[in-house]
Order: sequence, then C-alpha cells, then structure tokens
Amino acid sequence: MVLLWWRDGDGDLADELVDALTTLEEGGFIALLTPGAGRPDRVAAHEVQEACTTCSLSAAGAIPLGAWIGQRLVGRR
Repeated sequence: MVLLWWRDGDGDLADELVDALTTLEEGGFIALLTPGAGRPDRVAAHEVQEACTTCSLSAAGAIPLGAWIGQRLVGRR
C-alpha cells in the first residue's frame, strides 16, 4: 500500500500516481487522502477521476476522515 496525501496546488496528481505505482507490488493499492469540503486546498472529485483514468486506476469509494477524505485507488481489472 502507498499512502498519499494530496492537496490542490501540490502539482500534477497523475504524475504522482504514476510514481506511486512503481513501488506497488501486485495486489497493492494507493490510499489517497485529500482535504474535505470547505477547505481552500480541496481537490475536486473530477481531478481525482481524471488522474485515475490517466493511470488506469479506479477509485473504490470515498470515506470521510475528519477534515480529509480517503479513497482506495486500485488497478483496473
């Protein structure tokens, strides 16, 4: 598993996901944490979706974690 915190303004999310994928073994996943609603550094859902599409990943739901949102990103089967 790779744990990745990401905020708006941190750069290109797709590039970071590609880098994270290089460290994963088969069956691994990326746990992506982004700021929740109302935060100025919030990452829009469509930005996460676009980055996942670019990297052939899919987001498996989102759960609130205090002021953050957690998503499990897995490779498409």
